[in-house]
Amino acid sequence: MYIRGAPNVNIITDHKPLERIWQKPKPPLRIERWGLRLQPYKLKITYQPGSENPADFMSRHPSDNPVKSREQSIAEQYVRFVMSEAVPRAMTLDEVKMASSKDKTIQKAIEFVRTGQWFKIKNITDLEIDIEELQALRSISGELVTYGDTILLRDNRIVLPSELRVRAVNIAHEGHQGITKTKAFLRSKIWFPGLNDRVDNAIKDCSACQSVTHTKRIEPLRMSELPEKPWTNLSADFCGPLPSGDLLFVITDEYSRYPVVEVIKSDSASTVVPVLDKVISTFGIPKVIKTDNGPPFNSHAFRQYAENTGFEHRRVTPLWPRANAQAESFNKPMMKTIKAAHVERKSWKQELFKFLRQFRATPHTSTGYPPFQLLFNREPVTKLPQVHKPNITNKQMDENARQNDESEKCKMKKQFDERNHAKPSNIEIGNYVLRKTDRKENKLTPAYEPNPYNVMNKKGSMITATNGEKVVTRNSSKFKKVNRPPIHNDDEIEEQFENTIPSNIQDQPPSSGTEQQSTIPQQSERPVRQKHVPKYLEDYVR
Repeated sequence: MYIRGAPNVNIITDHKPLERIWQKPKPPLRIERWGLRLQPYKLKITYQPGSENPADFMSRHPSDNPVKSREQSIAEQYVRFVMSEAVPRAMTLDEVKMASSKDKTIQKAIEFVRTGQWFKIKNITDLEIDIEELQALRSISGELVTYGDTILLRDNRIVLPSELRVRAVNIAHEGHQGITKTKAFLRSKIWFPGLNDRVDNAIKDCSACQSVTHTKRIEPLRMSELPEKPWTNLSADFCGPLPSGDLLFVITDEYSRYPVVEVIKSDSASTVVPVLDKVISTFGIPKVIKTDNGPPFNSHAFRQYAENTGFEHRRVTPLWPRANAQAESFNKPMMKTIKAAHVERKSWKQELFKFLRQFRATPHTSTGYPPFQLLFNREPVTKLPQVHKPNITNKQMDENARQNDESEKCKMKKQFDERNHAKPSNIEIGNYVLRKTDRKENKLTPAYEPNPYNVMNKKGSMITATNGEKVVTRNSSKFKKVNRPPIHNDDEIEEQFENTIPSNIQDQPPSSGTEQQSTIPQQSERPVRQKHVPKYLEDYVR
């Protein structure tokens, strides 16, 4: 635009390679294309070091004090104020003296220690004096002494005035020690009424401590009832993948405990739905099929298949295998058989068929009857010889199976609850909780996410909570109840912060023209990358 048509144009640059880029007899194709584009111009390129190039002056002489607006200066002051207030400052004896002299409760206690007239507590009418605290001090009056005119001691420990108690607890909690250690540290130097409760609440309100402290709390085991009939309630799950790439699709009847295992290559809906349809066409359509929340059970294709077939698809609590214990418990002995076949160098599929034949013909621990007999109402034929047994009616077999199942489940529940010290969850709707981290990335991953969730719904041991960004559903043992997040009074913070702003900023009106330079020492609040000058730029002026 500016040099088109000019007879000659001299370009002065500090880019040394550009001076000789056109002097190659056989330049690369890319440079040849550049040359074709620049043919309308007669250019002469001259090298000049950057230290002598006037066009490069501003980039090599940046301003050491960048101009900032009034709003930016106030914002930085506010950030510095919040950071300084978040770090507990050391406490001196002079501060204790000054705070004790202002604390009317401490001064009245000092008066009673000297005179011994504790009975005058009932005559106090000053509302600024804490009567309950005086009563607590009266109960240990034999241990109280005065130090000077303003400090009250319990033996050799300072009775701290109320103004400094929160700060003292924050100092004691530096390093995030536990409740016991924090109390021990405080009791070695100071004392005040309600110290235990104040420390307990402070540590419970510490989000860092709560997010890294693991709490094992398990609810009492909830036992399911035996379904009304065989093949009405099913549990489905996957086992694998195996080294061969195969997956085992396991379907278990919750009444008879009869298992069906299908070997598949993929857990996609296009693979699982036909296999499940084959099983249903053999044994009949159930009322309920219970699964976890993984693929393909969370897909639209599987949901559509359930609606078209006519069974209810019930998904259990996410990441809680115990909710689908029937299928999960069967996977353990099945995998044992497959591993044994691998050790013996046998075909694991043939050994799996043998295992299924034996499992179906063996009386189950809970019902007392073989799964085959409860499902098909006849005794299975095995390789062992047997004599004919008197036939029993279906009603009698069902009653016996229910009695045995209820008895075994009661024993299991008792053992589980005692072994895990199970207690009902104290989490209610509206409570704030921390969610247990699903997967730890490294040793420093906290046990719980530090961002608190609010409980939206509770159904048995299944809890649904949200943190404003996402909604999660987990078992109650995956949550930890915490105190309500602190709500700061913005008016109080702003009023306290305004007292820390220098008058030359607070009273200065915003400039309409050129922004005035701030007189506050500029200190970046973000980490800055260390910059070094490369060796080939040594000619630059700094």
